[in-house]
Amino acid sequence: MANDNGIPKDLKCVWIISFGCLVFAFPIYSYLAFGLELDRNALADIFATHVAIAYWTGMGAAFLPLPGLKNWSKVERLKYVCLAFMLASYLTHLSWQLLWLVFHETISNSKNEIWAYAWWAYIDGGDVRYYNPEPHFLMIEILSVINGSIGLVGLYFLLKSEFKNILGILLCMSTAVTHTILTWHYYGEEMLTGFESVNISSFNDLWIKFIFLNGPWLVFPWLVLFWGYTLIQKRTSEV
Repeated sequence: MANDNGIPKDLKCVWIISFGCLVFAFPIYSYLAFGLELDRNALADIFATHVAIAYWTGMGAAFLPLPGLKNWSKVERLKYVCLAFMLASYLTHLSWQLLWLVFHETISNSKNEIWAYAWWAYIDGGDVRYYNPEPHFLMIEILSVINGSIGLVGLYFLLKSEFKNILGILLCMSTAVTHTILTWHYYGEEMLTGFESVNISSFNDLWIKFIFLNGPWLVFPWLVLFWGYTLIQKRTSEV
């Protein structure tokens, strides 16, 4: 059944709470670590769990059994899951990752600076490759930033054309492919080296920071590809 009443308030609320607490988490946890001098390792674990839950909940919100979505079709739910994932993903690439790319040397030398905690909370146990990155790891991050830029262009074309622009569809689908490849490379390289950059003796470092936190980029891209395929089918049937 088609939804003619726009986006329900309860879905908007889930987005606002999920992504809002994600944005404000960075300054809040930085203040707790440096302003109140709470235990950094414990905070990093809580921070990573907080961010991971916010990502998964915000991105998958349209799949939740919300009252306002009871008349939404599976296709409508899929549409807004994909949009939430793409927008959150692209903005992450062009903020956290882009800033790290530009300032990674300074960040690595600023462990005890409050402004660098947004990255050090992840480096501490999550993945020390961000502390001393090799060229191939830098290339992964560069490609992620490029992918985010391409995705925003594709998303602009999609929204402007009310999801009818083929180029916009293909650009967004291409970013989904890149997400999957880069994430598998990110995971796979670490697995093949025996997790030399991740503290596997810690449940939080391995399963929360490394796997659960990065998991959306292995799951949601497949939904984007399927959704893009349905959009292309719809467009070709109209010709």
